[in-house]
Amino acid sequence: MARLGGRILVGSRPGVRFGGDLRFPGESMPALATIILTAAIAQAPVRAQAKVAAWAWEPGPAVQQLPERAAACLDALGGRVTGSAGAARAMDPVASRIGLDRWIVLEFPNGTEPVGACAMLAGSWEGFEVVEPDGSGSLADLPNDPSFPEQWALRNTGQSGGVPGSDVNAVSAWSQASSTGLTIAFLDGGVQPLAEFGNRILTGWNVPQQSTVTTDTCGGHGTHVTGIAAATGNNAALIAGMCWDAKILPIVVVNPCTFFEQWVAEGLVWAIDHGADVVNMSLQSNAGGQLLRDAVLYGEALNVPMVAATGNNNLPAPAFPARWPETIAVAATTHLNLRWVNSNYGAEVDLAAPGENVLSLTTSGGVITRTGTSMAAPHVAGAVALMLGANPSLTNAQVRSIFAATSVDMLPAGVDEFTGAGRLDAGAAVAMAAALAPPVGDLDGDGDVDGADLAILLGGWGACGSCASCAGDLDGNCEIGGSDLGILLSSWSPD
Repeated sequence: MARLGGRILVGSRPGVRFGGDLRFPGESMPALATIILTAAIAQAPVRAQAKVAAWAWEPGPAVQQLPERAAACLDALGGRVTGSAGAARAMDPVASRIGLDRWIVLEFPNGTEPVGACAMLAGSWEGFEVVEPDGSGSLADLPNDPSFPEQWALRNTGQSGGVPGSDVNAVSAWSQASSTGLTIAFLDGGVQPLAEFGNRILTGWNVPQQSTVTTDTCGGHGTHVTGIAAATGNNAALIAGMCWDAKILPIVVVNPCTFFEQWVAEGLVWAIDHGADVVNMSLQSNAGGQLLRDAVLYGEALNVPMVAATGNNNLPAPAFPARWPETIAVAATTHLNLRWVNSNYGAEVDLAAPGENVLSLTTSGGVITRTGTSMAAPHVAGAVALMLGANPSLTNAQVRSIFAATSVDMLPAGVDEFTGAGRLDAGAAVAMAAALAPPVGDLDGDGDVDGADLAILLGGWGACGSCASCAGDLDGNCEIGGSDLGILLSSWSPD
């Protein structure tokens, strides 16, 4: 999974001052070096770049000279101008209209916090149009897990005689996704603690036993399902899952392989109450009692996406809980881009995902293929985690709408009872989720990043009273400081 460095833009705008005479509540402005620098180690410097406004630019062969205040700020940060950016040497005249020729390259000492440093430097001179860290990333390459070439569900090249492209477009999703740290709960038969899951398995709950023993009890079903959604990728071992860094919350709801709906309802509520961001239910019931229904409504009310398998009986109605509209009902497809023959169908089906001969993990640490809508659902659950990583503000309704808009249509044409909106396209879903994300610094939720948001941030300056509800903690370190200020200013967009 690519770890993409975001571009942090800190630009000057007419009538807006970044930094300058700003003061923090209850204290004087800390020294720049104290805010930004940690002990510098003689290793690779922190790279950044700045675009000088056209009115302040001094064209010519010499490197742009900064005015005294900006130069002093850069010096206080331990930084320096190393030259013009390589892109500034573009030959076409359009480059000057874009301003490519006005970029200079900056370096800060190793250990410098780049977002805050760029924010401070941007505030030192109105002649800076943009000051930004040099974003880092990796190629959208294929993971090196040895069995990945066999995972047609993630990348179908026709390797098993199938139709190329009949997959969930996982590689595209990975290229856009960053670390999520989100928790996927698996209501299943337990999860075997394998190396492919690392230390990401949380303490779960065994409903039938009323204990925390959550090792696999049902022939490897839960381990296989969990591997599809959350096996570590690009670690040169076995397979790749959909969301490589998701935390795994195992909830045993069977004994050994059958369940009562009461157990599922209890497991669902327990998962939601213990921090599940997404719930996967690769199970089926023909009863659909009100207790389970109420548990599903509970999850919907708390905005926890619940992914459910439609069932494996070729019946004209999805099993419960997938039949209820609050869940995301997932049918199964094949490597030939067809609906799997035993996948339940009906108007309640939201979308489909690979479910026939899907490769995943065994309890002994090997790999095996299994078939069923149980295998289809975790592809979608993993995709939901990636979507929420790109846009944590998504509602359940938005998640369902994104799948409706981005899934790849299958035969018969249009939305249908067999595959719903079509086959999961995780890459397109993550892209749409990211596009819907509100500005990072919009703390008051009005769609703009302006003085009101700045006041909220400054009002909470310092250590957070509660890490879970600290509006100005934009970098997630449980403290509101210079880094958070830089992030907010980089999104500045007053109406």
